[in-house]
Amino acid sequence: MESQCVVAIIRPDVLASLRKALHAIHTHGVTISKVRGFGAHLNPYADDEAIGHLKIEIFVRTADVDTLVAAIMKVAHVGAPGDGVIAVLPVSHFYSVHTMTEVLP
Repeated sequence: MESQCVVAIIRPDVLASLRKALHAIHTHGVTISKVRGFGAHLNPYADDEAIGHLKIEIFVRTADVDTLVAAIMKVAHVGAPGDGVIAVLPVSHFYSVHTMTEVLP
């Protein structure tokens, strides 16, 4: 069972559009967390360089990773610093606590 975890850090204002895009490609089971941080493009005029973003985590079958990443990129990209990042991480095992068995995401 090959799975991946797609982690995206995105601007909060794209969440509604991202939800629609994820439903359109039949992706469910999304974890959303509010996060603060900074990347390569710091705001020299801000008292606190850390800005608010959302962290999206989605476990997905390896075969569906490219479709998912493309959907996130299409929604999140506005062409400005701070658009976010996406990482794809390997998942060695994926279990359902409810059934106590290994399952596909």
